Amino acid sequence: MKKKINPIDIEQFYDYFAKDSELPENYYDFFTNSIKNAKRFSIGPYFWFIASHTKMRMEKVSKNIEQFTPFSRKEWLNSGLDFYINLFHPDDRQHIMAAFVFAADLILQYRRAGKTEVRFNYYSRMINRNGEYRWVLIQSPLQYIINNEIKANFVVIYDLSHLIIQNLPLLSIIDFTDNEVQYFKHIDQYMYRIDVKKPKITKREKEILQLMVQGYNSPEIAKKLFISYHTVENHKRNLRKKTHTKTSAELIAYIMNHGLLML
Repeated sequence: MKKKINPIDIEQFYDYFAKDSELPENYYDFFTNSIKNAKRFSIGPYFWFIASHTKMRMEKVSKNIEQFTPFSRKEWLNSGLDFYINLFHPDDRQHIMAAFVFAADLILQYRRAGKTEVRFNYYSRMINRNGEYRWVLIQSPLQYIINNEIKANFVVIYDLSHLIIQNLPLLSIIDFTDNEVQYFKHIDQYMYRIDVKKPKITKREKEILQLMVQGYNSPEIAKKLFISYHTVENHKRNLRKKTHTKTSAELIAYIMNHGLLML
C-alpha cells in the first residue's frame, strides 16, 4: 500500500498547528514523567523541548540544548516554530513539516480509536553547534490534547552522528497493537505499510542493543556488562538472525525503525 505525503510550506504548517485557546499555567507538569523517562529510552545524546501550539513558541527546553545547535538556551526559549524548522536541512524542511502534520492527524485518529501503543519516529538532517548537518531522530512521546486538538508537544531529539546508517526513512510509525509499521522514505517520498512480527528480544539482548546504538563496540559492551567479548558477539549474531539483518549497521537501523528499544 502506498500513500503520498505532499510537502508543505511554513504557512500551511502554522495554519495546522496554531490554536486559539489558552493552556493552564501548570500544563508543564503533564510532561514531567515523560521528561524523566527520556533517558530510559535514550539511544545516544539528546535534548528536549516543550512547544505550545496556543502561543506557537518553545516554552521549556532542556539545560543541555546549547550542546546540539548553534543557538543558546535563551535564544531557544520563546522562539517560534519557524526557528525550529529552520534548523533542518533546506532540502528536508518541507518534507519534515508534512510528516509532522501527517503524524498529528494520525495521533488524533488513533486516540479516537482507543489506540495508545503507537510510536512515531522522524528522521531528518539538523544543524549542529558547528554549523554542519547531521542525522537526528525526533520523537514526540506525549501530547497535551484538549477537545481532540493537540495544544502542546513534548519533543525529544537524539543526535545520530555517532551512527553510520543508510536509507533512514523520513517517518516511521510503529503500531504495537496491530504489529504494523508504516514508513515514509526520503528516496521516493511514498508511504509504505508493512506487517511486522516483533522478534522476541531478551533482557540481555536489549541491554546490548542499547549500548550498540549509543556507539559502544563489542569490547566496550563486554566491559560494561561484565561479560566476555565472545558472549557479546554471540548475542549480536542471534539478534541479526532474529531481525534478518547481516551487519551491525543494518541491525541498528532495524531496531530504530521498528522501535524495539521501546518494548
